[in-house]
Amino acid sequence: MRALCSALLLVYLVYADSKEDAALLNGADSLYHGDFSASFDEFIALFEDTKEPYYAKLAAQAAMGKGDTKSALLLAELYIKLSGNDEDLIINKILADVYAQNGQIEQAIKVLERIYAQEPSNEVGEVLGNMYMLKGSPKQAQPIFARLYEATHHTEILKKLLLAFIAQKQEQKALGLLSQHLLSFGCEERFCEESIGIYADLRALEFAKDVFEKIYTKNPTIPNAMNLMRVLIALKQFQEAQGIAQAFPFDQGLLLDLYVMQGDYHKAQKEAKHIYAQSKNPKFLALEAIYEFSAQEQPTRKLAESVAKKLNEAITLRQAQAREEDQQQTPQDAFFYNFYGYLLIDYEMDIKRGLEYVKKALAIEPYAFAYIDSLAWGYYKLGDCERALKAFAQIPKDQIANNPDLRAHSYQIQGVCKGQAK
Repeated sequence: MRALCSALLLVYLVYADSKEDAALLNGADSLYHGDFSASFDEFIALFEDTKEPYYAKLAAQAAMGKGDTKSALLLAELYIKLSGNDEDLIINKILADVYAQNGQIEQAIKVLERIYAQEPSNEVGEVLGNMYMLKGSPKQAQPIFARLYEATHHTEILKKLLLAFIAQKQEQKALGLLSQHLLSFGCEERFCEESIGIYADLRALEFAKDVFEKIYTKNPTIPNAMNLMRVLIALKQFQEAQGIAQAFPFDQGLLLDLYVMQGDYHKAQKEAKHIYAQSKNPKFLALEAIYEFSAQEQPTRKLAESVAKKLNEAITLRQAQAREEDQQQTPQDAFFYNFYGYLLIDYEMDIKRGLEYVKKALAIEPYAFAYIDSLAWGYYKLGDCERALKAFAQIPKDQIANNPDLRAHSYQIQGVCKGQAK
């Protein structure tokens, strides 16, 4: 903007009319201070008085500043018509901006190509590359993004270059470039996750494993370990991920999650017990109880009673914690409520109390099919067929067909209750 004012002062020295000079300086001052409406009015008046194309150009700039793209476009086109100059950078930038905002991609590209030929800056190049991609011309965008990437190695440009390769079905080039970048420069957490997503989308997770394994081996930090673990978990190579998790002081529960992913509930129970002993977080007491129950293929009533007692203790502690810390109920609280309620119902320890807890779970997650199933099962156990059928009818048939537990309850409730409901 200061450069613009300097240019206006030069114009002031060239044009000698005092009235015109004053209007020009007023317009320049308003433009400098961001008062685009006042500046626009000054320059429009000057143009109408003098028909000087330069004032049309300044008025177009002021119009863009105040968001009047229609006037900006008309004035920019008028400037070109009157001056015969279609190479003016400021005018072309105005045209490109207006065309882009109006979705006139072809026109925007033509103008941007002229600008880029005069001013091959990274900023202009990125906009032109974006326009080519919007037009569906990744082949034209690719060399621009490649030049920008070589100049900056910026991850946002890299992502655009990768997209240009992928759009041309050049997946191997994209994978090679991504891998080279990661091995050379590493990655921050967000881009690491995005990179793993790209490998997954291109079905190249084994390729990702090799890359992140090299990064981890070279620099075995916690962030690098986490990235390798993300890849291993995506590949379902839980044992390898577990080995890394055991070597680092990760967030509590990570190793626990890995045991659960493998279906090793015995180890999950021990890990949850260990974490609870250290943290006294009631969440892990509840998980210890749930994994203890899940570890048994055919849990006995005695075990169910023991687990229910432990869950009741955990829930009581968790509710006290939530009140003390003014916390809202979470989906995990709902999970604990439902598990506890279902145990009370299924083993007929206290069906009515069990239903109360299932309803607490549904108050948090009203559309959870597993909780609706527990509700229907509770009513069925009470002999209330009408409510059991009504509740179970809320579960879509495809969900029932794909879930063996839901199918078993469906057969039993339908078989016993059909025809009994009032």
